Amino acid sequence: MVSVKQIRSRSRCNRSGLSLPEAMISLAITSMLLAAVATAFNASSQAIDANDTFFRCTQAARVTMNQILAEVRNCDSLSMSVSNTISIIRPAYVAGSNQDLYRIVGPPAEVSRSFVYDPVGQTISLSISFSDGTTQGPYELAANVSACSFGPAVMGQDYNHATIPVRVPLTITISIGGNSVVINGSAAPRRAIKY
Repeated sequence: MVSVKQIRSRSRCNRSGLSLPEAMISLAITSMLLAAVATAFNASSQAIDANDTFFRCTQAARVTMNQILAEVRNCDSLSMSVSNTISIIRPAYVAGSNQDLYRIVGPPAEVSRSFVYDPVGQTISLSISFSDGTTQGPYELAANVSACSFGPAVMGQDYNHATIPVRVPLTITISIGGNSVVINGSAAPRRAIKY
C-alpha cells in the first residue's frame, strides 16, 4: 500500500518547473523568433520607404510633364536655343484688348517661363521672368531625373506656308536605386497654328 507521504512526494516531483536546459532552449528559440520578426519588419519598412520615394518622384515628374506640355500648348512662341532649356514666351499684353478674353495663365507683367534640366543636380526647375526685368525662381519641380530631353521641335507649315513648330517632344527619365521610368509627351503651340 502507498502512503500519503509517498503520494505527496511524487506529485511534487511531477509539478516541478522547467529544468535549466529546457529554459535555455526555450529562450533561444524565442530570441531567434523575435530576431526574425525584427528583420522582417525592418526589410518591409525599407521596401515601403523605397516605394514611397519612387512613387513621389515619378508623380512629380508626371506633374512636371503635364505643366510643361500645357505651357507649350498655351504659349505665343517658344525657344529651345539653349541646351537643356525650354523657354515659353508669353504673348504681349495690351490692356483693354481682346487679349483679356483669351489670356488664360500668368499675370500681365509675365514675359516668359523657362524650364531647365540640371544633369548634375538631376532636377528640373522653373524660372519666371517679368517685363520689369525681375525673375522669380528657380523652383524645383522634379528630382532624381537621370535624363531629360526637350525637343528638338518638329517643324511644319501651316496653311499660309509659314514654318511653325507642329510638335515639341519631351522625355523625362526618373531613376531611383535600381528602378527607373521613362515619361514621354508632346505638344504644339496652338496659337502658332492657323486654322
